[in-house]
Amino acid sequence: MMFRFGLLLAIAALLAGCAAAPPQAAVSMGYGIFAEPGLRLGVAMSKLPQVDTSFPGADWPLSRAAATVANAALTAHTRTLAAEELLRMKAEIAEALKLRGQLPVVIDEPIVLDQLPKASGKGRNAAARNYASLQSRYQLDKLLVVELTEIGITRPYSSYIPTGEPKGIVSGAVYIVNFKDNTYEWYQPVMQQKSALGNWDEAPAFPGLSNAFYQALDGAREAILRALAR
Repeated sequence: MMFRFGLLLAIAALLAGCAAAPPQAAVSMGYGIFAEPGLRLGVAMSKLPQVDTSFPGADWPLSRAAATVANAALTAHTRTLAAEELLRMKAEIAEALKLRGQLPVVIDEPIVLDQLPKASGKGRNAAARNYASLQSRYQLDKLLVVELTEIGITRPYSSYIPTGEPKGIVSGAVYIVNFKDNTYEWYQPVMQQKSALGNWDEAPAFPGLSNAFYQALDGAREAILRALAR
């Protein structure tokens, strides 16, 4: 009976893995992307995710529950940290685009990507969502999106056992969509992880990890702006 139950769980995990879409590969920024001056290029950000902890590797319900209990104080502190400073990136990106000869249009409200229709296009660089509503609303030629999917503190696990120290994390992607064919002209994954200097386990304030968290925010911001700089 236990063998059969374990087999069913293994099959379910395999099917879930098969159903997951492959991650979008990076698309390098070619020279031609800014060759035509004066394009109206929208600058948008997705809604920031909740600042929280994550425990990759603790994938089953019981191991996830154990990791949650063991790191309860860290999670409570992590949820008090603020990531709003990332929002200033839109204005900084707009300045970088001006230096590239473009006409940036900053979109103030966050984009809720799940509310945009899925794109019907196929192919390696086809955008996952259809952004036509933003094109018509803001009269855009192209759209730059900063899409952040995880902000907080992460700690790796192997089932019930932590395999490393917690780190500040910011992950997601930044990309430019060409409305002519709804494809990514540029797609750069964003991944910043920063370790605490010295001892990290200093509850309840966790000063070392708090500093690592803000270093991860700065690292993500700098990586995006550096890629857009002349």
